[in-house]
Amino acid sequence: MDGESMVDLLPKSRGPGVIVAGVARSGTSWVAKGLSFAKGYTYYREPDNFDYVPGAREGFDWLYLPAAPGPATNDLGYRAHMERALTGRLATAFVMREDPGPLFARLDPRWRILGEKIPLLWFRRPGRLVKLVRSNLALDWLAARFPEMRQVYVIRHPCGQYASWRRLGWTPHPERLLASPELIRHHLAPHVERLRTASSFWERAGAWWGAINSVVYRQLHRCPQRFIVQYEWLCQDPNARFRELYRLLGLEWTAGADAFLTHANQGGDEHPYSLLRDAAQRPGRWKQELTEAEVRECRLAAAPFDLPYYPDLQGDSPTAARATSIQAPGILGGPIRDGDTNG
Repeated sequence: MDGESMVDLLPKSRGPGVIVAGVARSGTSWVAKGLSFAKGYTYYREPDNFDYVPGAREGFDWLYLPAAPGPATNDLGYRAHMERALTGRLATAFVMREDPGPLFARLDPRWRILGEKIPLLWFRRPGRLVKLVRSNLALDWLAARFPEMRQVYVIRHPCGQYASWRRLGWTPHPERLLASPELIRHHLAPHVERLRTASSFWERAGAWWGAINSVVYRQLHRCPQRFIVQYEWLCQDPNARFRELYRLLGLEWTAGADAFLTHANQGGDEHPYSLLRDAAQRPGRWKQELTEAEVRECRLAAAPFDLPYYPDLQGDSPTAARATSIQAPGILGGPIRDGDTNG
């Protein structure tokens, strides 16, 4: 019997679960790792990452799946892949890298390939903590299909987020969102021309950020298990803010979580994927990297999406007037100004 067949013989876990999602470089790795110490949970890392996980596709990034049945929900490949991922039946060495279990944690990482052949060797806990990086536009469908799984969606100021993209040589492609007629009809009709014509890096960054995050925000009213969490809010006081997030999610705080967050909150490691960062210094770093013209381009592209988060993006939009008192369900931390970490 091959590894695939053995995985499918495992019981499908439908116990407690948490999904951590967000546009790349929003802080999801830090947030997911911080939550992974919750008692009774196993951490499944990026089962939708097409670079490393068989069955995942690049197109997941702009695949729109609403909760209601329709043409957009007919992607059987995505649905089958995520059924396996969110029931704990997709357990590759990459997916289990951060939480390999008591056996493989003691062995050389090269032995973890055995876990793909004999999944029981991961010795997993029943709770599922799943970090997703390519499924932001499918969170509505995931909420309907897996209502027992709470969702943590991490949002970050676009200037800080896409400064990180630029350092990595990545390019946003907002025009790809126009491939879905349902996505346009449900959410993006007023922004079609903006998404199609964005040309400079910062125009494209602001348009992509605004489009993806506005879809997730607009779905809040029908997704009570979703929390949109501001990266900057967590950075203000990581241990205290994560403890609050644990409480809201119904997770049990542990000494491991406290130790990880304390250890991670230090400077000196500039590797782009390191989790060791001085949290208080991260949100405002982009102010030393971007020119005024670049900041303006990003803000002008993001502002029309009228999101109730960073007031410096809103200008004279209707949201700006209520930015200091917004109380939409699922918003944790309230609006934070560009890079502010005081208070």
